[in-house]
Amino acid sequence: MEIALLLEALAAFGLTAAMYRALLRLVRIDPTVLAIAFYMVLLTVSQYAASKITDYLGFLVPAGTMTYIATVAMLDVIVLREGFHYARNVVLAGFLSQWLITAVNYIVAYLPSPVAPNSIYEAVFSTSARVAFASPIAYLAAETLDAYMVARIGGAIWKRVFYSDPVAMAVDTLVFMPIAFWGVLPPQVFWTATAGLLISKISMAPVVVGVVYLNRKYLLKQAYERAS
Repeated sequence: MEIALLLEALAAFGLTAAMYRALLRLVRIDPTVLAIAFYMVLLTVSQYAASKITDYLGFLVPAGTMTYIATVAMLDVIVLREGFHYARNVVLAGFLSQWLITAVNYIVAYLPSPVAPNSIYEAVFSTSARVAFASPIAYLAAETLDAYMVARIGGAIWKRVFYSDPVAMAVDTLVFMPIAFWGVLPPQVFWTATAGLLISKISMAPVVVGVVYLNRKYLLKQAYERAS
């Protein structure tokens, strides 16, 4: 099913929004702190899920793309409540945490195991050095730019998303793909995969507009109170 990734992305957002809203009601916690916690968890999930390749609109894309909508929703809460400079620091913390995850994964992958072949664990926990190097760099460039543009662009929600997201997604893809795969994949495969990843992300932009609108007006309205 070619749109399964989009349906899973919406399900991931729905679960994130439901848990976020429930915790705001049940626990006395600052909405920004809670948004940061969910944001970091989604980044971690994305890194692990990226190792699986799936089909979306006829293109081969990393399954980690499914966390994209929920991640945008959490970053939107942070930017609107605290501003660009605060959000930039959160993005930087996420960047550093990805390096930590990568380092720990390598340690776990290569520890000897007496109960199963080590190759099983290596397949789960390890990624190529180039992918591990490319992911945090692309993330830092794209998320910093996205947070800046969301903070600077005024007006309706659709303007923020349609102006900031395509630019940030293009930066993410065009930084990640050459570092991770240039010279590894045949040129035709490389450019096809790059175009597919970019198109698949941009195709989700209209859904992101609807999600952010629902967040601000209904689902997570309480989280935006400081920004209003």
